[in-house]
Amino acid sequence: QIDIVYSPISSDAARIEAVKTIAKLATKLSDRIQTMIKIEDRFLVPAIAILVSESKQRAFNNKVIFNMGVLDSRLHLVGMHEAVVEQGDTELELFKKEIPAVPRYMIPRWKRLLYDPQACVLEETLARS
Repeated sequence: QIDIVYSPISSDAARIEAVKTIAKLATKLSDRIQTMIKIEDRFLVPAIAILVSESKQRAFNNKVIFNMGVLDSRLHLVGMHEAVVEQGDTELELFKKEIPAVPRYMIPRWKRLLYDPQACVLEETLARS
């Protein structure tokens, strides 16, 4: 589908249909991801909380963030913060407890400079279809 969108010989109608197909596939993917997240939250997260100590969980999270690289870890922290804000005060307090002050202080800047531009591209693509 993406080849049709960028092909110089594709008609406008073909491009529009290709973008619509991509948008539908993206929606299906998003729905599946949301289902997976709900399953994880319902079953996996409580099991890990019981079986793995907080210190081991914290060490694992730090390794993941370190291995993601600077840009990806910043985007991850912003996305995590966005999700935590939606969850309410309890999760936000836990986030503040677990994430050091300097990265927390930088989240609004990273959101504006890194996260929002990528989110806008996705929203604009979906709006066009």
